[in-house]
Amino acid sequence: MSNLLPYQISEDESVDLSFIDDTIWITQKGMAMLFDCSTDNIALHLKNIFKDNELDQKAVTEEYSVTALDGKNYITKHYNLDAIIAVGYRVNSKKATQFRKWATQVLHTYIQDGYVVNEALLRGDPEKLNELAAKIRELRADEKNVFAQVRECFKISASDYEPSSQEVRTFYSLLQDKFHHAITKMTSSKLIMDRASYKEDNMGLVSFKDLWPSKQEAQTGKNYLTENELYRMYLLSEQFLLFAESSALMGKNLTMKDLHEQLNKLLDLNGYPVFNGYTDYIKDHAMRHVETEYNRFRDIKKLHMLGIDVDLVEYELGAYKSYQEEIDAITTQQLNKYYRILAAS
Repeated sequence: MSNLLPYQISEDESVDLSFIDDTIWITQKGMAMLFDCSTDNIALHLKNIFKDNELDQKAVTEEYSVTALDGKNYITKHYNLDAIIAVGYRVNSKKATQFRKWATQVLHTYIQDGYVVNEALLRGDPEKLNELAAKIRELRADEKNVFAQVRECFKISASDYEPSSQEVRTFYSLLQDKFHHAITKMTSSKLIMDRASYKEDNMGLVSFKDLWPSKQEAQTGKNYLTENELYRMYLLSEQFLLFAESSALMGKNLTMKDLHEQLNKLLDLNGYPVFNGYTDYIKDHAMRHVETEYNRFRDIKKLHMLGIDVDLVEYELGAYKSYQEEIDAITTQQLNKYYRILAAS
């Protein structure tokens, strides 16, 4: 759901706050722990705050899915920083002031740096430190970040870099496919053709942001990689990025050909197959394939929403065509809302 941010109440006790959309959120139960009082007391103060129009309830309240101790997800009301502080001053002004100072510093750090790090927690927990290192590697190795860094290196030292040229655009596409081919022996388009199927859970996608994939996510080859494949690609991307950065710092003149040759050497050194170039052009075919599979995948989701148990063989034979009008009437927003409620039940 979010990034969890622990707030130390005392030496032995802390409460987790959620960090969503650039602010801090907490449940009534968490607020009761924060200010050392009962949840009934918190609920009463919130009721009076909204009754007195001190705060607009809709502006400071959101419902988010929370994983409980039983492992199930539940939709629970959360209250933002304004509500937390308003309640705090009514319950315990000293603790409210202390919390406000902490929260202000956290938000300032996040806005300025883009992240907040709990150093004390990380120093005492090697496992979490390794998780953070892996996350940083993942972010650095994201295709957009790798290519952005390579682009910056090019600006400094490349003799043949012209950002708007077709050659440069082709260079980045080929670079991307070299990574995909090294890990899967398939280009991005072939990966989509091979793994995108409405018959599979989540249409074969492994990486997506919401409860189920969007069409845009389904059009991205990397999203079909398994966790192991992704991690290996992150490691390769990091090595390549370090080479490009190091070359730029040393003042080496790089060309697109040089970078491709160095990437080939890197792949060979790591024991990965080297992509030797395209033998056919299937990107348009892959996009049409995704379009067809995604429409089927979404229609089946809508049929489930209508309470219909879908048999995939019968679906392929057109057995559910009579429901098409009802299927078309369901919007993406309605579908998303239905599956959020279902996930929380």
